[in-house]
Amino acid sequence: MSLWWARRDQLDLHQVDLIENLPLRQNHLVLGPPGSGKTNVLLRRAQFVRTQGMPSVQVLTFTRPLTEFMKTGCYDGNGREIFPPTLINTVESWCRSLYEEHQTALPKQQGDLVDYKRTLAAGAAGFAARGHLQRYDAIFVDEAQDLLDEEVALLSQWGRNLFFVGDDKQRIYDHPSGLPAVRHHLSPGNEHTLQFHYRVAPELSDVADRILKSTGSGSFTSTGHYAGPKPGRLELHGPFSEDRQLAECVDVVRQQLRVYGDLIEQGDRIGIIVARQRDRDKVHDYFESVPELRGKSKIIRARSGNSDEEYDPSFEDEPIVILTVKGCKGLEFRAVHWLFCEQLDHYHSTEHYYTVVTRAKTRLDIYYETALPQELARACPPSPGPIW
Repeated sequence: MSLWWARRDQLDLHQVDLIENLPLRQNHLVLGPPGSGKTNVLLRRAQFVRTQGMPSVQVLTFTRPLTEFMKTGCYDGNGREIFPPTLINTVESWCRSLYEEHQTALPKQQGDLVDYKRTLAAGAAGFAARGHLQRYDAIFVDEAQDLLDEEVALLSQWGRNLFFVGDDKQRIYDHPSGLPAVRHHLSPGNEHTLQFHYRVAPELSDVADRILKSTGSGSFTSTGHYAGPKPGRLELHGPFSEDRQLAECVDVVRQQLRVYGDLIEQGDRIGIIVARQRDRDKVHDYFESVPELRGKSKIIRARSGNSDEEYDPSFEDEPIVILTVKGCKGLEFRAVHWLFCEQLDHYHSTEHYYTVVTRAKTRLDIYYETALPQELARACPPSPGPIW
């Protein structure tokens, strides 16, 4: 079961309108802040389109964790399949499948990931003209702000109709936003905005507002309609050694497994976020060394290219998931623990900080060894205590 899946009567009127009443045979872009229901709208729109004589659809995301997370929304509260999970894939895996279908060797991976993704999409640009495969009735893309221009061009070749959702404030890749290229394929009036969000507690929304300014008429906090456990809470832990950070994290997680037990039973998870891939194993080994938590955590790897191939990326029964900053893209957790947060701070953009903070629904714990990165220091009020 997934808590992010929503019944029709749980959606607001604007969300329902975007799902059911937009013209079927046109391209659309839906923008909105974290927790505004963009992914729900995307998947429900794909589900709706399939009932309108357009069953050939493809839903694309950017990371395998997000792909697997979306698949948990393919079933209703009774376990009935409402959307085929096999129709959800990553953009990169879909590009690779085009090479396989057209019996063409993949380009050699050179340069960084962005360069390779650009080469991969550009190399597939001529496949549609061969006429080997039918075009899709519609292609649906989550996190469209991270698309490359070459990927947008490729999508336009394969989808008769395109439906994008995104938010420029949640970009995680180091290249210009993909939204201008997306807008090039829109007719006037086909860009839509979700004004309200429902996931993030106001105490954490305030932190997000201090990191990045809202682009709409109101702040992120003022447009929130949070209905979860109250109050929300932010806790800072440091300056502490890595071992002490792990020990404090374990103590808090123990409590959260009890406090949020009912919500976890319904599908909520606790997210442990680190900057470096190697630290995922360090955290997992530490949690496994605690008898009370043994078998309750799982590493979720955001595979790119050929790395991390042999693992199960699905969200199973483990209530604690461990992943990187980039791997948390598009996900949500009842509580988030950001360990060793100053690591790679020279690499993290304001969008990275904003993205991590807004993964948490109710509680956010941030841990550091030396000093908080300035983006977080400016955004996070100090813990209560004497100032002298």
